Formats: sequence, C-alpha cells, structure tokens
Amino acid sequence: MDDTARLEDQPIQASGSYRAWKLNSRIPLVVDLAWRSRSDHVRPETHRLLPFTEPSLALRRRFSADGATLDWDFVIFRARPDGGVYDPAPGEELFALRLVPEAMESGLRMRATDHLDKDCEVPKPLLAALDDAASHADCEDFEAAWRSMLEALCGLALGIEVDRIGAALNLARRSGGMLAPSELADHAGLSARHMRRGFVDRLGLSPRAMLRRQRLTAAMLVSERLERPAWADIAAAHNFSDQAHMVRESRALTGQSPGEWHRHRRSMAVSFNT
Repeated sequence: MDDTARLEDQPIQASGSYRAWKLNSRIPLVVDLAWRSRSDHVRPETHRLLPFTEPSLALRRRFSADGATLDWDFVIFRARPDGGVYDPAPGEELFALRLVPEAMESGLRMRATDHLDKDCEVPKPLLAALDDAASHADCEDFEAAWRSMLEALCGLALGIEVDRIGAALNLARRSGGMLAPSELADHAGLSARHMRRGFVDRLGLSPRAMLRRQRLTAAMLVSERLERPAWADIAAAHNFSDQAHMVRESRALTGQSPGEWHRHRRSMAVSFNT
C-alpha cells in the first residue's frame, strides 16, 4: 500500500478564498490539515477565525496586480485559541500545512506554545529540511513546493514517539472537545495535575480550556453547512447542556454568539458546504 501522504480529493472546509483538505496517509504525521488561500488585489476578504490551537507552516507568495510573482517566503502562522480576524494583504497566496501540537516538539523541535502571540520565522533546522520546496518555489512551481513541504515534514515525522501528554493532546483534538479532562487523563494514564501541567507547557492552555474551544469550533463548523441551523440540536450533539449554554460559551470564548459567527462565515461558504 502506498504510504505517501497526499491530500484527499475534496476539501473539507471552504470559506471565501480559503480551502482545507484532510490528509490521506497511514504513516505518522506532524500535519493534520493542508490549506490554501489566495487574496486578489481587488477586494481581499476578511476572514473571521474560529478558535484553533494548531500553528501552520506556510509558503507565502506575493504577486502583482497582473499575477506576476513578486517574492515568497516561509512563515509559521500562529495558533488562534481565541479566534479573531485575519485581514490578508492584497496579492497574497498561502500554501500551508497545519501542524500537530503533540508531535511538534519531538518531530520539528518546536513547541506550539511558542506560536500563540505572533507569526514567526521558520526555525533554521526546519528551514534546512525545506530545501527542495524552496527550489520549486524559486522556479515558481508553488504547487510542487507545497507537496515537497509535506514530504519533508513526513520525513521528519518518521520514528516519532508520542508520550502520554502527546497522546492526550491527540485524543483531545480528535474528539472535537467531546471528552472531559478526567476522561483524557484516564485514557492517557496520567494524573489530572500532570496532564494539566503538560498541556500548559506545550500548548499554552489547560485541558479544559482546549476542550472548550475544540467543542465550540466543531459545533460551528457543522452550522456552516446549514442555511438555517437547528441550534438546539447542534448544542445537544456537542455536549452543551442546552442552546443557552452554547451561546454563553461562544460569547465567553470569542465575544460573539453562534448566530453572529454563522452570519459572518456562512456568507463566505461555498456551495458544497450547503
């Protein structure tokens, strides 16, 4: 069976110029999502971001009004655990890979908690692994550079051993926030205190804070596929006690209600999400 990491055929998310794809692979990865975004010169779209706890490695291309490449660079885009707004620069195209926090330290010698406050330059050891991707970018073959970035990260992922904190982080993300901190600790064989200390050290968030954000984001992504969401049903399906509880959580974490988020983001969603 082919172990090469590759993108699934259809994107799983779309909002305006943003597209995201899951990876199809059996090998251990330090990447869980690939995404791409392009902002033309005419009217760059403001993206309202749901909470997410994963930084991204991106190849950023800048281009002129007639489409000619002006320059490019690699950058680490920070996590946004409180959501927020992203205003892309006119003439900017991004080819990105979302990094898995639980494997960043052992695979990339990076920590997710170091990428919460600002976008950063790519660390030199990781930059050295991107030589092939840089060569493709120099030739303006950015699709090939994107694939090469993924291959490089997969190579770095080989042999990674995820410890108990990493296993708990992985389970928390895969559950969409549907587990309680005590369940995570039990699954990972950790004490609640040890797990909390490990989450804060690697992610900058406690287990409860991470799970709250994961749960809200999962609920809102479901709502984006619907023109008129049944909010009470969505709240129940994501372990909120009721719709009012989900509204309170959304306001507490992001400053906006689910309905406000839906109006902003749904207007940018493409037809396959309906």
